[in-house]
Amino acid sequence: MEHNNLEILVMGGTEFVGKAVAKYLIAQGYTVDIFTRGLKHVDYDGVRNHIKGDRKLIDDLEKGLADKQYDFVIDISAYTKEDVENLISVLDISRIKRYVFCSSGGVYIPSDEIVSEEYSRGENPNWGAYGLNKKEAEDYLFDLYEKEKFPCTMFRPTYIYGEGNNLYRESYLFDRITNGLDIPIPEGSTTTQFIHINDLVKTFESALYCDAAIGQAYNITHPDIISWQHLVETAMETADNKIEIVKVSKSFMDKLNIKISREFFPFRDVTYMLDIQKLKAHGLHIPTIGIMEGLEKSYRWYCDKNHVNKDLRMIKKIELVLEQK
Repeated sequence: MEHNNLEILVMGGTEFVGKAVAKYLIAQGYTVDIFTRGLKHVDYDGVRNHIKGDRKLIDDLEKGLADKQYDFVIDISAYTKEDVENLISVLDISRIKRYVFCSSGGVYIPSDEIVSEEYSRGENPNWGAYGLNKKEAEDYLFDLYEKEKFPCTMFRPTYIYGEGNNLYRESYLFDRITNGLDIPIPEGSTTTQFIHINDLVKTFESALYCDAAIGQAYNITHPDIISWQHLVETAMETADNKIEIVKVSKSFMDKLNIKISREFFPFRDVTYMLDIQKLKAHGLHIPTIGIMEGLEKSYRWYCDKNHVNKDLRMIKKIELVLEQK
């Protein structure tokens, strides 16, 4: 498909997801502008315009975008209703065929089950203001679609991972494993799901050409259900080294005055599973990269370009946990 006459604005473009989206779209032949605060260097080629500004400031949005038109907008950097509302108030929406908003599976209230898009959304103490703010942004877009038929599509991913991840997650696992260091994990039966960045960007693109996706929100994840034990064991297999997995109970956490496992582990210890039947039914790209293949990709990137900022506070708690064990 010929894309070089189609213009896309990516909100974001120098960090993990925004960067991956922009690079993928450029490779597909789209004309891509990115909007960032300009704090990070663009270390890839092909961006037409790097528009710099603070999206929370109307003046910056107007200065950068008021005289431009786009066929598509993919919004990675919006976290609140105001972020979305301000952007749309400035954009010339007359030509926009699709506005894709990267939301979160954190918009749902807590559940130990696999949840569909119809499941109740609302405050979730596991995700705090982040999930609630994403929900409010969704509500604004749903309302805009109902009132004005604004062509929006929202995606609710589980944990995103893969090459370029700036969060200390899979790089943490590989750091411990390659250095022969034990990994503490929360004790229990928590299960979760993951979405590899390559699948995420393909699904985003597929929504640009799916009329059924207008005004809709979709869960997006690879369907495999993963335990913390399985995650670490897969990372060990990927890095070809074995370390000890140390299970940490709630009572032991209480003894060390550790309130949540996120203090010593890079993921929240809560069930996080999403149903993707709607994604399939509407003909969007279905994630195909399982955890083994995804971690293999991550490990190759880790070995080649390991420059992720380490979570020093988490590392201190890890050492405390292991010392006391």
